[in-house]
Formats: sequence, C-alpha cells, structure tokens
Amino acid sequence: MCTSITIANAQQQPLLARTMDFPTTSPWLPIYLPKKRRYTPATETVSRQIRYAFLGGGRQVAANTYLMADGVNEAGLACAELYFPFEATYHPKNQPQRLNLSPQDFITWVLGEHASIAAVAADLPNIALVSATWHQLNKLYPYHWVFTDPTGATAVLELRSLTLRLQPSPLGVLTNTPNLPRHAANLAVLLGLAKTSPITALQQAAQAFKGPLPTGTIPTTRFLKAAILKAQLPRTFSTTDLFHILDQVIIPKTDGAHLRNHDYTHYEMCLNTTTRTYTFHDLNSDRWQHLSLVDYEHISREIVFN
Repeated sequence: MCTSITIANAQQQPLLARTMDFPTTSPWLPIYLPKKRRYTPATETVSRQIRYAFLGGGRQVAANTYLMADGVNEAGLACAELYFPFEATYHPKNQPQRLNLSPQDFITWVLGEHASIAAVAADLPNIALVSATWHQLNKLYPYHWVFTDPTGATAVLELRSLTLRLQPSPLGVLTNTPNLPRHAANLAVLLGLAKTSPITALQQAAQAFKGPLPTGTIPTTRFLKAAILKAQLPRTFSTTDLFHILDQVIIPKTDGAHLRNHDYTHYEMCLNTTTRTYTFHDLNSDRWQHLSLVDYEHISREIVFN
C-alpha cells in the first residue's frame, strides 16, 4: 500500500512522488489548508495554529476535519505518510511534558508548523506519537513518513522504538513494511551484492542492472522495482518519466475491489519543493489536476479541489 520516490530534477529542484493505495470510504482529493487555521490533535484538548499554508492529498472526513496523506508547504517542506503495519511503535497513552499526537495528526503538525527537515528534527524530542484513534474515523493507522525540502535533504521516520529520530534515505524510495534497512538488504541480494554493501554500490549496481524487474504488488517487489527504475532515470528526466515509474508500481483495481474497500491505487502525485507545485492524478476518474500553492497562499479558508 503506497510507494514513494524522492529525487532532484536537472534543475536541482527536489521532487516527491507517490502512489496512494490505501482504501477509503471517502475520496482522496487535493486539499489546501491556510496559515492561521486552527486544528486540534485527537490526543489534545487545546487547538494549535498552522503557521505555514500547505497543499496536498487528503480526505475531508467531517466538517473542518481533514486527514492529510502528503503535501508541500509554503517554505517548501514536503512530507508523505505510508502504511507501516507490524513495525510501527507508539506510546500507549499521552506522555507528560510532550505534545502528544496521533499518527493521523502528524503530517498537519509537520507541514503546518515547520519550514525544513532540520526544524522537524529539532522539534521531534518535544512530541510523543500515541496509539490513539482519530476523531470520527475511530481508527489507528501505523505509518512511517518520508520528507524532503528545498535543500535537497531527504529523510525517513520509522518508529520501530519510542525514540523519534530521522534517518537518511539516500536511495530515495519507500514502500511499506518491512523497514528501510531490510528493503536495502533485499535490493543488495537482487543485485548480487552483500547485504551490507554501501549505498553507493547499490546505486551503481541498480543503474547497471539488466535483468528482469521483479513482478507483483507486495511492498518488497515494489521497492525493488522502483529503486532500479529510479536509478536508471536519465539526468534530464521529466515529471512524466516519474509518473511512468509510479504506473509500474500501482496496485490495480480488481473487479469489485472498490465495493469491498480493498487496497488499490487511488491516486498518484508529484510535487516540487522549489516551485511548490502539486500534480494530482486520480486513477478512478483519470483526472489530472496541476496546482500551485503560490496561487492560494493569500486565501484564508481551506479549499477541497473536487
């Protein structure tokens, strides 16, 4: 469920692209949330203010309540959440002297209150991610998160312990469970290298790889395929080339899957942290929306782009 890629284009503008494969009873749509908007984390009683307007993919689950899955803010910080079952570890209850957040509130906190990956890293010791259900959805989702910003930095947050610490993501690919080090080890095996090979060796071997690409839609095969295809992109690749990679790791909608609420790819997106543009492709309707955060930063109300 979900694949993401972080990469810089020929103009050295960092990009984040992803598929969204998680089932839902309400549609995923582009959503704009303005600065100064108040939100209340499900684990807290006091509202907080958004400092940086942001634009991303999300769901309106109730009046004035939005579940955000990815996005870019006016400072150029970008973040996306991906499903991380069986490995995500949260506090069982609120922690004293911390801002307590449910996993579903995390992206709003990240994009609404931080200008860079460095700012997020500095603030992580002040929060606790808590095993709490979220507002009307009454569910808890296990996530891990990928970040990038205009400096070109890329990082991943995987909560395999209660310590919140960003780790670098030099391969620039993330899917679902297992964790990132295990994905890298699996890639090394496919490429005929030792599991402990350095990232540079993996990147070089992936770029030179001539064998058949892995097939199937499980997270391990999607990671391997995306990592190899990304490594083989030309230096002057286009956004269309990125969407072509996403097309090869989607989970198709089988007959009746939308009725049974099974996993399939609902949308693909690509955002640019420098220009703060967001391209959203709804696979259900084949509708493309090309949006620029700059066009909406002056607007003081939220916008759902139906």
